[in-house]
Amino acid sequence: MYVTDVYPRPAQLPSPNPDLSPRDVVMIQLEALQNNDLYDHNGGIRVAFEYASPDNRGFIGRVERFIELVKNPLYRPLIGFQQATIGGVLILGDHAQIQVEVLDVQGKRVRYVWSLSRQEQAPYEDCWMTDGVMLG
Repeated sequence: MYVTDVYPRPAQLPSPNPDLSPRDVVMIQLEALQNNDLYDHNGGIRVAFEYASPDNRGFIGRVERFIELVKNPLYRPLIGFQQATIGGVLILGDHAQIQVEVLDVQGKRVRYVWSLSRQEQAPYEDCWMTDGVMLG
């Protein structure tokens, strides 16, 4: 059981499932991060962690470490941002990259590139999940 299971998740945001496209996954993560402060216990960041691929989770470790990572200066613009623009979506087989530009709470524009992959193993078989996010 992941720690994310302990806290109630925002009901309107779906869990990872094969019906979601890479763009859908990024949009869900962005919505959760934008509204993080509306949920208890960093609930938005916890939702974003639900969409981290198993390999990504293995690298990061527990959700508490993910919360710290998202709150560091590199990713902090994603929390509570004013606006996001999803740009190009590149899908090559079971891998995807999506460009995102956010306008952070201070009015600064920051670009990121989401890297996703379609999972092969249960319980996430055929689900698109995030392998990493880097400055773009």
